[in-house]
Amino acid sequence: MGKVTIGNRLYFYQLLSREIGIGRQVLVPRVEEVLAAEDVEPGDLGFDSTLDLLSAMPELVKLTIFKKGRVYATLLENEEFDGILERLASSAPTEKSTKTGPKSWKHKKGPKDPTPAKPRKRVIETVPEPEPLPENETETVAAGRSEEEGLREADLDKVSADSAEELDSRLADAPPAPEMFDEPPVEPLEDPASASAPPISRAIAYDPQEGIGEEPANDGPCAEELPAPLSAFQPAPVPADKRDLPQSFSDEVLIRDDQLRILCQLLPVDANPSTTLDEDWLYARSCGMVSGTRAKASFPLRLLREDGMLVGITIKRTAKSPGGKRWAIASIDGNDGSGAAHEAVGIEGLPSIDEGAWSDLSGTSRRSSDTANPVRELAAFAQIGTWGTALGTLATMAAPERWNFRSEGVGQASRYGILREYLAVTFHRIRSEKKLCVAADDSLAAFNTGLLTPFSESIYAVLTPRPGTISWQLGFAVAGSGELGLRLAATFDPLPEPARYLTRLEDVLSETGRLLVIDTASLLSAQLGRFPRAFVAESLEANTRTRELLADLIEEAQDGSFTKDQLKILSRAIKADPGLYRRMGRAIQDAIELALRRARASYRIAVPVYDPADGAIKLLLPLNLVDDRRADCAAVLQLMPSGAYQVSAVISLERAYACARVISAEQPSWLTP
Repeated sequence: MGKVTIGNRLYFYQLLSREIGIGRQVLVPRVEEVLAAEDVEPGDLGFDSTLDLLSAMPELVKLTIFKKGRVYATLLENEEFDGILERLASSAPTEKSTKTGPKSWKHKKGPKDPTPAKPRKRVIETVPEPEPLPENETETVAAGRSEEEGLREADLDKVSADSAEELDSRLADAPPAPEMFDEPPVEPLEDPASASAPPISRAIAYDPQEGIGEEPANDGPCAEELPAPLSAFQPAPVPADKRDLPQSFSDEVLIRDDQLRILCQLLPVDANPSTTLDEDWLYARSCGMVSGTRAKASFPLRLLREDGMLVGITIKRTAKSPGGKRWAIASIDGNDGSGAAHEAVGIEGLPSIDEGAWSDLSGTSRRSSDTANPVRELAAFAQIGTWGTALGTLATMAAPERWNFRSEGVGQASRYGILREYLAVTFHRIRSEKKLCVAADDSLAAFNTGLLTPFSESIYAVLTPRPGTISWQLGFAVAGSGELGLRLAATFDPLPEPARYLTRLEDVLSETGRLLVIDTASLLSAQLGRFPRAFVAESLEANTRTRELLADLIEEAQDGSFTKDQLKILSRAIKADPGLYRRMGRAIQDAIELALRRARASYRIAVPVYDPADGAIKLLLPLNLVDDRRADCAAVLQLMPSGAYQVSAVISLERAYACARVISAEQPSWLTP
């Protein structure tokens, strides 16, 4: 039966919180990778598997079993262990004091905190059995051995007698040895529960497949590059530019056929696996999302699993592979391709992460593979570092403003979502207008962010050259202030101009007498979840079947929002009842026509937005579907080449504000958060 001491638990809590994070749900094979990197095996503590080891620590690790038999582990927050680690970090040894005064003979003793104890390696010694000799050679070998032993003993006796006399004479003539000072023995910190255990020698297990082609360790510590702050027990991270990571994924990383099959199952049917890997690898490198060592690295894809976590890719350095590729994919979401963990997920593949509020402006009329992505465009052009650091710097320089979505903020997984969208879409518009300024000698580049400091000074994004496929490093400055600001003022005259969006009257006003076309089929299918819940529930009350279906789906919804599959079920039920479909369509049309009448009465009602996917200016109109006094969502009104207005998308108020903020900070009251 395995046993985990308090010191071992503290060690595992410190290790997993640093490498994985508290509250993050990961596959159990990911935990195995972390333990293997530290040369820790479950057998060292008497357990048969990593799952058994984690099950023995229910107060630290929560295990969740999803369908298809996949087991996920979540590290739980432990305030007691956090306090112990904080005290140990604060009591780390510092430089000795220079004071030489008398010391007090009184010593206050308090309760001693346990220290993280790494499990000792269990050694199983095996003595190889001698190979049997033929019977006719046994006597000859024994006789030969006895003769050799007799000769060796005689020679040793002679050498010992001669050496003793020579050694005595040398010692008599040698100068006296200097006085030596013995240092007091230093006792290692151990867990009290394991202090009585007998010492066990450490063994090194040899794995013929582990570390193939790894670089020698004399260049420095091979620690993971993590954005978390260093602590007393965390090794220094290896900078990305010193790890010799691949620059181009498709050119330098080997993908086996079975791994390519897994990618084709996970990606949408129209997606190119090679292009997706290149884009996501470049984005991860630019935004500091690559973790690992010199011989192994992991990064996330844009795909979401059924538990809401990102699909991860792990690559490993190889000694030599076909085509001269120095790296190869080791696993895709914890699967190396030899198992059946990844089954077919449907022709649509796994859903992608939210690319930004701008993606809601065109509804479902375009494919995701055909559209430009401003966020990835900026990350491919300039090294971001991490979004939190870069955007935090920009938000601190700019005048105070709300840049977070409601689901973001301090203590959340992300921050500055509105500011990230603003900066990325602004950069896309700057490039389309050819307003990106680059020095003649490529020593500097810059563009105007359109933001102002509290003193109404323009803030510029200043790009400095760097080696590699990502040619620029992103920074921010005010002209003439700081090093970047001085270089900006010395390089460009005139300074970069801000982006321009509104060029004609139709960009801000909705004209009368134009035909209004509403894409009701698209609004009541893929976009059904963007409408307020009260409107959908009230519309489905008239039909007994849809009312019962809605009640069942609400009971199944855990976080209060419908999943993609649940919305498909509701959409099919609505379209199965023509009367219900027409009633909901008329309600949406009435709300849009009411918003148009209000916008024609006051030009401040309609809000212009810029769609980077097609480079068009569109108008947002408030939709009052539940209460006439309050807008529930926004309709996207687009002027078509024929002169008609088309509504093919609706968008939530929060995401509508993120799109509108790109053009102006002044918004009407119905859209102001």
